[in-house]
Amino acid sequence: MIDIETQINKLKESGAFFTDSHSHIHFEPLNSNLEEVFKKCKQNRIHRIVNIGINYKDSVKALEIAKKYDFVYAAIGVHPHDSADFNIKELSLFEQLAENEKVIAIGEIGLDYYRNYAPKDIQQNVFRIFLDLAISLQKPIIIHNRDATDDLIKILDEMNAEKKLRGIIHCFNGDKKIMNWALNNDFLISVAGNVTYKKAIEIQESVKEIPIDHLLVETDSPYLAPVPKRGKTNDPSHTIYTANFISQLKDVDIVTLAKQTEKNFTKLFGELNAL
Repeated sequence: MIDIETQINKLKESGAFFTDSHSHIHFEPLNSNLEEVFKKCKQNRIHRIVNIGINYKDSVKALEIAKKYDFVYAAIGVHPHDSADFNIKELSLFEQLAENEKVIAIGEIGLDYYRNYAPKDIQQNVFRIFLDLAISLQKPIIIHNRDATDDLIKILDEMNAEKKLRGIIHCFNGDKKIMNWALNNDFLISVAGNVTYKKAIEIQESVKEIPIDHLLVETDSPYLAPVPKRGKTNDPSHTIYTANFISQLKDVDIVTLAKQTEKNFTKLFGELNAL
């Protein structure tokens, strides 16, 4: 494994950097320590962050931070865990939030049958509502999927009949069925710190198969800290450890990986500010 400082220096010399495509920096303890987090991000060549909302009030918080920092952007939506609490009257409030230029995506949205905090039919209904919102607003989606691949793909195919959906499969879990769906539908696949875990063989083997023109890197912070930070609070600066692991897993130079993931991000979201 090439040491992290060598990789950071290569990125600095080339001018390349990474975006943390999925983070929750408005969650504690990160929210109380943002300036230090951003300082570490700059040191580690993480120059852009997408901050993700999980319900209406949370999406407001995610956007507030995005409005404060020009290299932070927001996604707004209802996580499947929160879908039972969603009130359809909130939809107009989400539409108002989406008018802000810092809102670049609808998410995270999707299905989660592992925790199953909400009935499946409610999860599916809320997922459809936000897919429809994304289509009407012409914004990309950020998808959460856990133990729900068949239903997720069924709904996506129903809603995407006219091929108007685009977006990201977030925190890829190694599921080749959703991987193939993403590749066939020109979605990006975002890989988090769990790819670095010793027992994550399924994720690692699948990531080897994903073309780098469909890859992004994320932290899902404050969760899923990569090795060697596992067990600690995750933050966007740790994106570099996951990127380093992926570059060597796929035998791709880290500068090449950084430049390609930036192209991928820009193709989906357009030219956006970075540190």
